[in-house]
Amino acid sequence: MKTILIKITIITALFLTISCSKDEIIKFDILGSGVLFPGAGDALKYKGYNSVDQTYYLNESFINVPLDQQKYIVDFPIKVSGDSLNFDRVVEYEIIAEETTASDSQYKIVEAIIPAKKQYGRIRFELTRDIALDNSTVRVALKLKDSKDLKVGSNEYKKGILSWSNMLPMFPATSSYVRTYNCIILSTLSKTSTSIAFYSPNAHKAIIEALGWPVTYWPTYVSGFADPGTGTSAMYGVYYTDFYAQKLKAYLDAYAQSHGGERLKHNAGTDKGKDIQPRVSGAVYIP
Repeated sequence: MKTILIKITIITALFLTISCSKDEIIKFDILGSGVLFPGAGDALKYKGYNSVDQTYYLNESFINVPLDQQKYIVDFPIKVSGDSLNFDRVVEYEIIAEETTASDSQYKIVEAIIPAKKQYGRIRFELTRDIALDNSTVRVALKLKDSKDLKVGSNEYKKGILSWSNMLPMFPATSSYVRTYNCIILSTLSKTSTSIAFYSPNAHKAIIEALGWPVTYWPTYVSGFADPGTGTSAMYGVYYTDFYAQKLKAYLDAYAQSHGGERLKHNAGTDKGKDIQPRVSGAVYIP
């Protein structure tokens, strides 16, 4: 009798499992696709994802916009993890106030959609030129929210930050680009850190001018011997760290000499207001 009861219990459990599976299949809804910002898997085209803080960064500038043009349209990329559909889908978001420094007069968001038959969409910003950004950078931090058309796809890819100024725009925040910066600029971070905490436009511009790289060029880091030269290689090898840091040191020393001993300082990031320090061999970070 006990054997029969055990068999009945097993059959009942299997029946319930199969029933649940069938219910899940029946209830699957293609309209429930997830919305998210581009991530590590999109780096070939969308290079702004930083895995350290799980944020997608987009950095823009009025530097190449004609001076008589007061408005600048920027599309912040978003995508769906499911299928594209035959109608536009509205994307919901919220501004993260404590991480946003831009004022209402400097920008507005005009739409947020995944267009019909597309996998990728946009949160469209209209930026307004402001002379205050000649020497500073502002940003808007966003967090995706569930909407009528789309649910948030993943917590890892729901945050984005748009930064802009009238200065040199930052290189992509992807780890291989950030490491190049941290290899040359001395900070409390290691040279292979992927944190952008110590980034500043002044240091970025100093590196480019010291090394003779084009304004639009920034090489990716590799743990080898690649030499970016004057912008002819897309990669920067760790082997050249001290060589290029020494070039930056010479540039910074010349700057100080021509400015009455005043050193060039960071204008953003953790070291804002402090001297820019090159990561030359044997250098000790000065807080």
